[in-house]
Amino acid sequence: MMAAILPWTTFAQQYGTCTARNGLSGECINTGMCSANGGISDPANLCPGDNTIQCCTYGTCKNSKGVAGICQPTSTCKGSSDPANLCPGGNHIQCCTVGSTPTGPGPSKPINTMLTGLADILRGVGLNVVEVAGWKTRGHGVMASVKGIIVHHTAGSSTGDYPSLAVVRDGTSSLAGPLSQLGLGRSGTWFVIAAGRCYHAGSTLDDSIYGNSNAIGIEAEGVGLPATDSGHAHWPEVQYQSYVKGVKAL
Repeated sequence: MMAAILPWTTFAQQYGTCTARNGLSGECINTGMCSANGGISDPANLCPGDNTIQCCTYGTCKNSKGVAGICQPTSTCKGSSDPANLCPGGNHIQCCTVGSTPTGPGPSKPINTMLTGLADILRGVGLNVVEVAGWKTRGHGVMASVKGIIVHHTAGSSTGDYPSLAVVRDGTSSLAGPLSQLGLGRSGTWFVIAAGRCYHAGSTLDDSIYGNSNAIGIEAEGVGLPATDSGHAHWPEVQYQSYVKGVKAL
């Protein structure tokens, strides 16, 4: 019996591209191949194939002109790919700059401001919105820019539409609120909680893109992942569809 050895690009094309939970675009490849080529595998069942096929991402980079970008497949780059071998992985993994992915870095404006247009953006695509009193002046100072969106779940109560509102708005004894600009209830309703900087991001790959000062935070009501995670089956369908639509609009 003869075994065919597929080249890197053929193997990657077989399973396609993906977006990992860190917001970076990647490729669905074998975990061993990913690790051997300097990538990081996301085990969140984002790819076809068996459990050894996972979403592999390659981190951030700077192109030949010193502009920050993301190492990702050229097929997913919506900006400019630099072929100067600046990234790990195969030749199809290149440093992509200028709006490289919908969930990666985008336009940096508005700068140093409160995001008072959030409610209008969400309503503009037909979503149900609740404006929490005082949200337009709430925050830990202004946002430096908007370059990313980080999606979270609350790990809160298993009942109610958005029982975590008070915690997200006011914080805890160890972390002052607001903890995110936006909340998402199980009914698909959006809660606009703050317009300024919020403490949601924690440690990130690149704070200039994903840090609290540069990324919008969303806390969706959810108790966490089940023992067996199969896509978005653990989210109410109306909440999941609202999440996707809202993030796309933002």
